[in-house]
Amino acid sequence: MVAAPARFAPADRPRIAVAADGTLAAIHERTRVVVTEVPSCAQFAELGVDAKASDAEVVWVGTPPRLLVVSRYAAHSTVHLVDPFGPRTIAELRFESPMQLRASVGNFALAIGAQGAMVLAATDRGLTPYQFPARAIPTTAGAAGTQFVVALPGAIEEWDPQSRLPKRRLKLPRPAQITAVGGSDRAVWMTTQQDPTRIDVLPFVNRGQPKHHELPEPIGHVASHPRSDTIACIGATTGRVYVIDLDGHTGMRTVGPEGIEQVEGVGLVVGRVTGLLAAQTKRPLVVVPLEHHEEPVVAAPVLPRSERSESIKRSSLYGDDEQNTNVTLSSPRAEPAKPAEPAEPAEPAKPAEPAKLAEPKLAEPKLAPDKAALASFRQRVGGNRRTLQPFSLWAEAPQEWRGEIAVWTYDVLANQPVSDTPQSVPIDTLITRYDLMEAFVPVLTVLYGAHLVGANGAAPIDIARFVGWPEALGRGDLADKRIAVFAESRVRLAPALLRVLDELPPTTGTLIGTPGVVSLLGPCTLVSAGPLTIIAEACGSSISGAILAAHDNADPHELVAEARAYGAAPMLRVSPRTLATVPVDQPVILVADDDHTADQLGLPRLT
Repeated sequence: MVAAPARFAPADRPRIAVAADGTLAAIHERTRVVVTEVPSCAQFAELGVDAKASDAEVVWVGTPPRLLVVSRYAAHSTVHLVDPFGPRTIAELRFESPMQLRASVGNFALAIGAQGAMVLAATDRGLTPYQFPARAIPTTAGAAGTQFVVALPGAIEEWDPQSRLPKRRLKLPRPAQITAVGGSDRAVWMTTQQDPTRIDVLPFVNRGQPKHHELPEPIGHVASHPRSDTIACIGATTGRVYVIDLDGHTGMRTVGPEGIEQVEGVGLVVGRVTGLLAAQTKRPLVVVPLEHHEEPVVAAPVLPRSERSESIKRSSLYGDDEQNTNVTLSSPRAEPAKPAEPAEPAEPAKPAEPAKLAEPKLAEPKLAPDKAALASFRQRVGGNRRTLQPFSLWAEAPQEWRGEIAVWTYDVLANQPVSDTPQSVPIDTLITRYDLMEAFVPVLTVLYGAHLVGANGAAPIDIARFVGWPEALGRGDLADKRIAVFAESRVRLAPALLRVLDELPPTTGTLIGTPGVVSLLGPCTLVSAGPLTIIAEACGSSISGAILAAHDNADPHELVAEARAYGAAPMLRVSPRTLATVPVDQPVILVADDDHTADQLGLPRLT
């Protein structure tokens, strides 16, 4: 009988960061970071931290999880993006000012310094910093759903990490120095210097949940997860752990981890297990399961029109609804159109259809899906329940955006003087998905405009006037990232991008989920039988975005290219005879029928 691996015991006062998928945890001590598996708590890898640094912060980004470590010195900071499965350093940056790492969402992290805020975008090959154009420097920040939440003087704002724009503002009715902030898709929580024993809650949708929670002692630390309404607080005096349900379904309760006298570090685990990871110096780590099952929060419920006016109220920090406002901030580049109000349901709400679907157990290689469940799934996919809906792909773009691009393109192709590039939410979205600089905005605009006016692409000189000759001749990002096709002295937008901008469905697979930020940083595997569309439904929460499930006989390289254009993670089934064609250098989910095939790939497992 094989003995269970020993649980790791920190040698110094620990801080804990748990990966978003709940599979790994980073135990941060003064001079090292130890990566452990969850729930076994066995040591997985160890990274050294410069003892000369005044302090350091650690967060997880992406899927499979990558570690982001910021070491802070008196006059500068260093940032390392680390693959823990090596371990190996993927990228390293240096900033000429001290920066604090405050939060992470998907493959983005938020750093704050004396000069302002910066978003760090991680990919499978590197790390790109983007300055955030905030009106004021945040005092602290956290994560809520897929957004950053930041504390500013007198307000809390939601920031979109992908567009790097503020989306919503919650004004505070009274002056308060916020010391910690976080939340989910349904509410924001915070602690303040004025009330160190209290958690205040600002709900986005008022369902009668408590507006605050009082602890019997000052709060030393709060652990949360951006897809959960449960938080864990460490008491600053006793070291007790208090578990709070922000929705108020269960009362506040204390947790006593076995073998730990006074908790010094805690992390919330949401994934294969749901619980708390607790740590104390020179004591083995402990995972404490939560009594109730914690489902990841996906979105706030949509209420019938008759109930909306009474249920959706302005958020309030101290219960004064009239003094606080919940404001959506407009983008300086493009004013998003007001979303269409959902139609009033004709009959009472029914239980969600996915509850009828027997989700495959991803660890079982011989699973055969239930025929009735499969028929139900296909019917729902046919009704566009979660697949891409052309009419809603660019809902935030004004109706006339294509016409403006066409008129502007006529002047460019005629070598006439042109005004500023037309504002376009779809083009800006593709710029973000492909990690391009702002200089490429007019390039993508003119290439799509050539399609709209019926031109045979653009001449290389039309591209060179914006980004130079190397790009125009196919020796840059346009060619390397398969954004454009170069042939017969013409430059054309790649078919995948044309289909996205024309609001057509992909050709290589079925799109499951909502396109957006893809947190997958590298290739990974899972073992499961059954249709890829059902498997994509089952593991969608692990990816935190959309999945493009490949059709039979789809070309793997075309699938990867199209998935990137659509803002999705590609999913492809592999077998021993197709291993040679698999693009293992790209972020892709490889589904194997058995463990032997998965082991041949030698890639991290997606759980």
